[in-house]
Amino acid sequence: METRAAKVQGATLRQIAPRATDQLLGAKLLVASGLIPVVTAMDNFEDEPIPAEWCAERRQYGYLNSVGRWITVDPEDIAALAVDYPLIFAKLLVAFDRAGPPRPAPLIDGFAWDIGTIRLAGAKAPVPVWYARRLADASVWDKINALLERRPPDDVRVVLTSTPGDRIPLTANKRNIVVSIADVASAPGKLAISPQALGARVFPGQVQRKFPIDHSDDCGIVWHRDETLTFGGDKQRRFLQILFEAYWSNSQVLRLAAVLEEAGYGGKVNTLKKAFGRSAEKWRFIKVDDGNCWINP
Repeated sequence: METRAAKVQGATLRQIAPRATDQLLGAKLLVASGLIPVVTAMDNFEDEPIPAEWCAERRQYGYLNSVGRWITVDPEDIAALAVDYPLIFAKLLVAFDRAGPPRPAPLIDGFAWDIGTIRLAGAKAPVPVWYARRLADASVWDKINALLERRPPDDVRVVLTSTPGDRIPLTANKRNIVVSIADVASAPGKLAISPQALGARVFPGQVQRKFPIDHSDDCGIVWHRDETLTFGGDKQRRFLQILFEAYWSNSQVLRLAAVLEEAGYGGKVNTLKKAFGRSAEKWRFIKVDDGNCWINP
């Protein structure tokens, strides 16, 4: 969903992730969408992609290898798969009372859609929901941000995105709540969005929370005294979940290296600055000393 064309060659995807490919096809989240006529030549050029060309005489796709021999390419090997957006959107919002047209309305062709309204706890009226992708691409973001400014919401609008949370740019109009799908999923690896997690992102001031520190279920939001801090990305949230589990169980001190490893960081990430960025103000409630780390609000 974050690639330029939102398409992938089926054979390539199957080589990379065969089980996931079967799951996506079985769920009909990927559908056939033309051809991507590129192959890896099985000779001296096997490390470079080359075009598979249509031969009208042979009535087949193929290419000439390094010695000029015609190599036939099975159309199934170059078949393209594309995202079925209407089905994706339905599965994202399956836990909500949603209203809208039977098919999402394009806002920016190929990059943004209006997918209707949802009822959200804390909202006085149904909340409009958009979906946008590739927000980390500056040229795409400029178009989407301009659209957000031209069409401000009456109260609040949710803009769902497949862009990771830590790569979403800031928008001036605070009534546009831009949320990464992964940050509000009901469970890891699931498409369905949690109403509780999304509600906490849209109306953080309405959440009943402990003082001096508390957090949303996914640790995407941390309330530290009078501050609301947001964290994007699976690794950051997993790191915080591990620390908060220790904090609430009164076994607070953990080895920093072990927590970073369990959260999925590689060996080169060995400090909080590398894991959370240079803004120490954001993670100042985490203390580190002598290789240990803990929550200290």
